[in-house]
Amino acid sequence: MRHTIIWIVLALLVGACSENEGLCPKGACEPNGSCVVGSNGPTCDCDDFYTPCPGLICCPADHGELGDTCTDDADCESGRCWKDFGSTEGYCTVLGCMVDSECINHAPGETAEMCCVEVEVDYRLCLKIAEGYECGDGTGTCFSSCTGTMDSACAVGHTCLRNSDTDRNAICAAPCETAADCGSCEWSEDPHAPINCVTIYDGDKYCLPPSDPSCNSTADCNDGEACSIGVSADMTELFGECMNMGALPPGAACNDEDNPNELSYEERCSGYYCLGDKCSAVCSEDADCPADMSCEVLRFSSVDDEILVCMGDVTCDGPADCVDGFACWPTLSGNGLAGWCRQNKGADPVGTACNEADDTCEVLCLDPLCTEWCSLDEDCPEGMVCETIDFCITEPCDGPENTLPGMVCIGD
Repeated sequence: MRHTIIWIVLALLVGACSENEGLCPKGACEPNGSCVVGSNGPTCDCDDFYTPCPGLICCPADHGELGDTCTDDADCESGRCWKDFGSTEGYCTVLGCMVDSECINHAPGETAEMCCVEVEVDYRLCLKIAEGYECGDGTGTCFSSCTGTMDSACAVGHTCLRNSDTDRNAICAAPCETAADCGSCEWSEDPHAPINCVTIYDGDKYCLPPSDPSCNSTADCNDGEACSIGVSADMTELFGECMNMGALPPGAACNDEDNPNELSYEERCSGYYCLGDKCSAVCSEDADCPADMSCEVLRFSSVDDEILVCMGDVTCDGPADCVDGFACWPTLSGNGLAGWCRQNKGADPVGTACNEADDTCEVLCLDPLCTEWCSLDEDCPEGMVCETIDFCITEPCDGPENTLPGMVCIGD
């Protein structure tokens, strides 16, 4: 009889352990601790210099208060780090606030207010607004101004589209998938104008009023803006559009290998595009461009149109025209191909044996040798000559309308 009682007790203990283990979500408390189950449910057993925080994470012992700078959730006492699009750094926020008074900005030396914003139904966050502004009333819908007040001005389901905290053209916008989703939006300047469902630079779609190609150069725009490249909703036309997409003015140094979508506002060009390691803008003539830039024709492979833009010195006739670390790439320019100096893709220079399936060339592999743009045979290493070949521009490459000629080094 004694043995029977012992086995029953053991079975109960084993059953309890299995049930408790299931209460810890996968990855909870990691990497700076482990999840344990107590009488009040799962909690974190944190490593030295870390402490349990909401959301089953282990925060640094000196974790940030509301408004403090953070890079991930574990940096914040609240367990929530809010980051704007394109930013690697954000600030500590609170999920589940009810009123603005719960959102006190504790960041040292900062006076910008924080507001309790209902970003989705029953999903509220403490979000910062611009310094000198008061919290919005959360009623703004299509095209209502949200300058300074940002998302606190917009109704649930609407986002404040802005290029900076105090962008005077900032508006509340509704997300969409097609133009039919924008039927409830009306543009005050022209109530009968069709409202477009437009894909913006981060890939999301919003209902926006008809776009007006309002500039031929940055001189036509307001301070802080640049005449950037606008694209029509049907992806067939390019035009000039005054924008403030970043803090760097046209002509400022930038890296044209960077993806601007992944840059913070402070690191991004006001006109969004970096060409020839300088921030670009739409132009009509060389005089519209900053010093050391020229007004050149630009084409996008995805748009059947071209536009004049300011470029740094990117053109090259051959390898000798580019600095160390850069090579002369075949590049779509105007109605044809030209050589542009761009950062090396791989380590192997022209003439190195290569395999297109395992391409480690500075530019590209034309099996069996690495190649790049040239103008003369003298641009190529010994044993190679400069010859014209056809490059595929659009698929399928089965006719001359889908290819363009370009000169590259090939084996003799």
